[in-house]
Amino acid sequence: MTDPDPLALLAASAGDTAPGTVTLHTSLLGDLVVPGTPAQAAELQALAARAAVYATRARGDGTRRAYRSAWAAYEAWCRSLGRAPLAGDPDTLALYAVHAADRGLAVASLRVHLAAIQAAHRLAGVALDLRDARLAMVLEGITRAKGTRPRKRAAAAGPDALRLMLATRPAADTPLGARDRALLLLGFGAALRRSELVGLAMGDVTVVPGRGLRVVIRRSKTDQRGAGQEVAVWANPQEPAFCPAAALQAWLRFRWAAGDLVGAASDAERPLFVGMSKAGRLSAQGLSDKAVWRLVKQAAADAGLPEPERYSGHSLRAGLATAAGDAGADLAQVMRQTRHRSAEVALGYLRPADLWRNNVTARLFSAGSPRNGEESWIG
Repeated sequence: MTDPDPLALLAASAGDTAPGTVTLHTSLLGDLVVPGTPAQAAELQALAARAAVYATRARGDGTRRAYRSAWAAYEAWCRSLGRAPLAGDPDTLALYAVHAADRGLAVASLRVHLAAIQAAHRLAGVALDLRDARLAMVLEGITRAKGTRPRKRAAAAGPDALRLMLATRPAADTPLGARDRALLLLGFGAALRRSELVGLAMGDVTVVPGRGLRVVIRRSKTDQRGAGQEVAVWANPQEPAFCPAAALQAWLRFRWAAGDLVGAASDAERPLFVGMSKAGRLSAQGLSDKAVWRLVKQAAADAGLPEPERYSGHSLRAGLATAAGDAGADLAQVMRQTRHRSAEVALGYLRPADLWRNNVTARLFSAGSPRNGEESWIG
């Protein structure tokens, strides 16, 4: 997927805005009405166009969608109360935080809203201090009252669940069946986020004979500057139906036969996973990350897994991390595959297994009978 024209991402105009204001058009947050005069519109437009090249690349696609939604909610609330959204007023922000928390917004989501509001102020050149003492006290009170633990976590699609999900997909010798299997097994094995999975190009996955796959993730949530990361995924020749390498090669047979591939060197830059018609004809356009979300959800429902609504695109990544922890992998090994930067986040997947591994109570209660002449007692 290519970025839109940067010059269309930010622009300024006097338009039909209120006197003394100028509308700043942004791809990140939509239209922002900022203080200014018509005479300043041309200068703002020129500056905004140049800033767009940098500002719009400071956030990933998912973040931009979340920010725009958060800003729309904040702006609507401000308008309903006759307050200016871009006033740089911490008191207004504190009141909004209370409003959002009372309506059930989780602390993590509230932080996204605050980041979006701060981003809007920065784009508009309006100062906003999120460290204001009164605002900080309100946020601390909300955090203490609601807690920071997420209310819902995606169900982990471990190996057993994944096998059931794979069994529900179309035949492996069809384009759709081959693509679904490759998406599920590669997303699981490489512990990919859904944006990373659909962002893979043809040249990003290499088959290593006798081993498996080498996957290059060019850009990710924790690598917005595109330094690039690599992971290895072992093949499973003993179980071809549950082998990422076999699934990828089956999909590549269809992918290379597609009309948009002509054997040129540039083919390595073409998207690995593409859309297709109902007749199975492949397009040249890459998938959106929502396609992974829909696939995992549908496969979980078709497989009859408990609480299928809890499955999402993140279930593949969570499934790998959880299964690795259950198999005895340590934190460093899991983080190398998932590329987590935060040990605390990675530990969230290991804790269920670590609760039981080398637990001191195993020595005390597992025997189930008195030892060394000790008396048995109840009460």
